[in-house]
Amino acid sequence: MDTFGEPWITRHVNYFSDPDAGPDALLNDATEWLQFAYNAIRLLAELVDEHGSVDAQRLPIMLESITAFIEMGTRCATQAHLRMQWLQLQPA
Repeated sequence: MDTFGEPWITRHVNYFSDPDAGPDALLNDATEWLQFAYNAIRLLAELVDEHGSVDAQRLPIMLESITAFIEMGTRCATQAHLRMQWLQLQPA
């Protein structure tokens, strides 16, 4: 197995946000990551529909990638929520 191939990338992916990004920017990023996941699922469904099957060796990688998109979207949304709370605590 290639150490730095697709499986490695999908297992070691992280989302690093701009420390100065506001909640709106983070929520926009979350929306974008979740849209990537949505489109990947639609592509997978189309492949199954057209070919009747999917390459069994590639399917776990595709599913792990979709999981990474969802995880990154969730992280963005969580960071946006935390930054909104932080901003509310800051003195005006």
